[in-house]
Amino acid sequence: MINRLTPLVLILGVAWGLNFSLIKVAALSGMAYPLIAGATIIGNMLIFALFCRAFLDHIRIAVRFWLFFAACGGVGYELPFFLELFSVARIGAGTQALVVALAPIMTLVLSGLFRTETITWRRSAGIFLGFLAIVPLAAGEAGTLKSVFGVGLAVAIIVPFTYAIYHVLIDRYWPSDMEAFEVALGESLAAALMMGPIYAVWFQSDPVSEVVASSAYVAIGALLVFSALEVWLYFHIMRQGGALFVSQAGYVAVMAGIAWGAIFFGERVSGWIELSCVLMLCALILVTPKAKDTHGDVDASPTDA
Repeated sequence: MINRLTPLVLILGVAWGLNFSLIKVAALSGMAYPLIAGATIIGNMLIFALFCRAFLDHIRIAVRFWLFFAACGGVGYELPFFLELFSVARIGAGTQALVVALAPIMTLVLSGLFRTETITWRRSAGIFLGFLAIVPLAAGEAGTLKSVFGVGLAVAIIVPFTYAIYHVLIDRYWPSDMEAFEVALGESLAAALMMGPIYAVWFQSDPVSEVVASSAYVAIGALLVFSALEVWLYFHIMRQGGALFVSQAGYVAVMAGIAWGAIFFGERVSGWIELSCVLMLCALILVTPKAKDTHGDVDASPTDA
């Protein structure tokens, strides 16, 4: 079974890595960030609703879980998406993929603080290497802290932290009587509703008048298609191969994100980026739970990109 699932893990990782380039295409298209975020979040909501109907034959969005949905929708969907739109245009899709790979490492740190995970010496070394992997990215850009790249990098580092908070929320407060697709629908619905105030402020200050490149619509459409594919693959592999096996897609996503950035935008893969990639992959290997100790571990979800 595992051998048959390996190609699916590779496809999942490549698709995750592609998301960063698609977000960059949308960010550079001229379309306002609220429109990009709104279209993507609402599209995801409709996809999750269809998944609920297709796989579960029911949709249960209990009112008592709305605080949970709002918290997860805010830190797992809305906030990181806006941050990624801002940062990816400044640091590149490949660098963004490397930085976001810190998410499972930051999740482990937060889980250790909440005492839901045990941080061993092996995992501590992985945490250290993960944060060390960011240093070459900054070192590779002269005066990076004062540059456009530096600002983008600083914002990008917030993204895996928001995902870490999201993973801890999921781990501690997941509604026991709800299926994964229902939770995903509830989160995206809450995120869509929270876009209302953002739209109200944005339309008053900046009415729609700008010229938008057609690439924006292509990128948003591709994001929705790949989101559906990623969600289905993630839960299919999770059911058939387990959490540890599906987490291997994260390694593929780092390398794929760098490769897609080079293919679409001609982003240069410098020696600094190669060093960061090696350090990050080593860090992910160290923090990944061993096969005999996967209970209770928090894995990145397919909505993390």
